[in-house]
Amino acid sequence: MIAGLRAWHRTGPQVAAAVAVIWGVSGLLHPVMNWTAPRAALQAPPAFIVETEGAHAPSVFPGPASGVRQVRLAPSPLGAYWNILSEAGQPRAAYDPATGEDAAPALEAHAIALARHYASLPQADVLSVRQITRFSLDYPPVNRLLPVTEVMFDTPGRLTIYADTGSDRLAAVSNTPRRWMLRIFQTLHTLAPLKAVEPVRLAVLTALTLAFMSTVIAGLLMLGAARGRKLRRWHRWAGAVLALPALAFPASGLFHAWTGSSLFDEAPAQAERFDIAGLAAFPAGRFSHLAATQAGGALLWRGADGEGTRYWSAHGEALDADEPARARMLTGAPPSALVSLQSRFDAEYGFVNKRLPVWRVETPDGPVFADPVDALIAGRPGGGVGEAERWSFNQLHKWQFANLLGRDVRDALMMLAAAAIIALAITGLSLRRRRKGKPPEP
Repeated sequence: MIAGLRAWHRTGPQVAAAVAVIWGVSGLLHPVMNWTAPRAALQAPPAFIVETEGAHAPSVFPGPASGVRQVRLAPSPLGAYWNILSEAGQPRAAYDPATGEDAAPALEAHAIALARHYASLPQADVLSVRQITRFSLDYPPVNRLLPVTEVMFDTPGRLTIYADTGSDRLAAVSNTPRRWMLRIFQTLHTLAPLKAVEPVRLAVLTALTLAFMSTVIAGLLMLGAARGRKLRRWHRWAGAVLALPALAFPASGLFHAWTGSSLFDEAPAQAERFDIAGLAAFPAGRFSHLAATQAGGALLWRGADGEGTRYWSAHGEALDADEPARARMLTGAPPSALVSLQSRFDAEYGFVNKRLPVWRVETPDGPVFADPVDALIAGRPGGGVGEAERWSFNQLHKWQFANLLGRDVRDALMMLAAAAIIALAITGLSLRRRRKGKPPEP
């Protein structure tokens, strides 16, 4: 048995070392990206105001036969416009509220105003503006929000703001260095270019992970029978010390890749589809946000202003409803369900969920987080496999158990462990080369 383990441990290092270097070096990029990431100057959305005077009801404008998911009377430096969302994978449409003509310049001006707000760049020149309708290496799936508008400024680092004109939320901030690091990280660490052939990507990730882990396990099983001096002795005992992180990193990463795969993961949350012809009227006044969405078959207008948030029917009639009631409607919870405002990320509603603030609704199956602005379920922690994956990825892959030490110290320890594993793999290759030409040990 020892002879067989020794044979594999001497053959496996070729694959294991490649895996350790590729995943280790790309993994080292992650904390670097966090440390060097460009930050938004402001996090809170702007207090833009839109007036309904002179606007015609959306029902008079053409809408796709398949229906729409959100209709918003949105503000813009060029004036109000109807902002219409059909699908997450399609660009938003824009119409002049008085004439019904295309209002794409108003949507673009709205996105630029949002970007200037979040970047605090009121005078910087804008290089480009475009709607993003799918995730990419530059705008990865972790950002969650689609569609968004990308606004790139003419700054030394090409600062780029991704903003959602449906909710005025900030989706992401990037620049040229971050874009390059994202491309390298996703290409090497997650094999993102293979997502077009997802079964192949998962098969490659699984094969590489098993090859690496089996080499580590073979080395562990040989500890008692291993001999040697100097470098070989260092390799043996360093392997014993680093075995736990060397196994935890790839195992938790593979678990994350499988459970988060498009083959098994739920489709991104979207609001219900409805017929735009049903919006025969709308409330009048001044609003910071006025949009129509449907939930549970109920098509309602949601209007926010300085006095709070109110609701109206699709015919413009005021309703006795509020945000908690809408949250219950979105989650299908009974009127007696407890509802509370979730204004920060925590263990149950993490940063990965992106949207804030949302409403936490207590259901028999656990908490569900609803977003009345976009009229969708923003998060559903659940249990079982999903809960196990979150724990393993947070604790074993991202080392959140060391958060008490501070983020910088935690990241430094992770980087030290990754660098040590890379060094261990390289010394394993060196030892293998030294043995070439020597007769095998009995």
